[in-house]
Amino acid sequence: MATLDLINLTKQFGTVTAVDAVNLSVQDGEFMCILGPSGCGKSTLLRMIAGFEMPTEGDIRIAGDSVTHLGANKRPTAMVFQKYTLWPHMKVFDNIAFGLQLRRLPRAEIARKVEEALALVSLSGYEERYPSQLSGGQQQRVALARAIVLEPKILLLDEPFSSLDAILRVRLREELRRIQRRLKITAIFVTHDQEEALTLADRIAVMNAGRVEQLDAPTQIYDNPATLFVADFIGAMNLLQAQVSGGRIVLSGVTLDAPPGLQDGAATVAIRPEDMALLPDAAHAGAWRAVVEQISDLGHYRRALLDVGDGTLKIYLPKSAAVREGAQVAAFPRRYLIYANGGAPREVTRALPAEALTV
Repeated sequence: MATLDLINLTKQFGTVTAVDAVNLSVQDGEFMCILGPSGCGKSTLLRMIAGFEMPTEGDIRIAGDSVTHLGANKRPTAMVFQKYTLWPHMKVFDNIAFGLQLRRLPRAEIARKVEEALALVSLSGYEERYPSQLSGGQQQRVALARAIVLEPKILLLDEPFSSLDAILRVRLREELRRIQRRLKITAIFVTHDQEEALTLADRIAVMNAGRVEQLDAPTQIYDNPATLFVADFIGAMNLLQAQVSGGRIVLSGVTLDAPPGLQDGAATVAIRPEDMALLPDAAHAGAWRAVVEQISDLGHYRRALLDVGDGTLKIYLPKSAAVREGAQVAAFPRRYLIYANGGAPREVTRALPAEALTV
């Protein structure tokens, strides 16, 4: 069983707390993404799991056994780094075989394992090439093969695709997911790219300032962000300051229904662009009077920026929507989340008028 448990894991660099009492459990065969902005502690967390950094406090357990005081070479893990870190003087075969040779495996077994690893990353026939003769994507595949050939219990990946172009990143993350599922290996993937995390992960741990703000399935992270930080960090979001008063949510230019039991006071209303609808009539209850400021075609949908007087709202529309810049419309929120009093967000959904335009 290749499970991973982090228990009150903390890392301090002088007076700076990079990782702050993180508790996290990863199941056997799970693909976990650790997502967050630069400086949130995600790479430090991964390096502690790998054994490249010693925790200040806490414990790291793999398959129930503590590995906190084991060196990196003694742990059942393998790391794929952001930089390929291939030995330039070694051919592809030797780069991949190096770890197996340190284990003093028979030559025939090493050759078989290297051949299998190359086939898995679609690089059969590249054994005699040097890293300088490979593209960036091919070098990263060699780095991945070098890790998986060791048959680790847990595969660790530290933003391995961030230096590649966008099309190649998409292709390689699809291949990585295929390989992970085929091997049924437990994987921890660190990234700052939310699309990458949403595409790859079984679950996502969103980190901020050294702490895990939310740990959940990608759909839950996107649909029900637990904190304002997660709401703002994952996907596009309209965040609006409001006041709750007498069962109503008062914003600039519109008043919305509040869920039962919501206390009076300051609040933030969060609305996804796809949860906004346009109404051709600029006067409508529970909708902003708005002017279409800008329209951008984004392939299968359109994005509109709406001027609502003292701010701008983002909204997604179907590609066929006959809306022009400068038009006066009503912006109708059909679903929104209310963050208030430091508690969990409250959701409100509303029926759409028949004439509404939605994505």
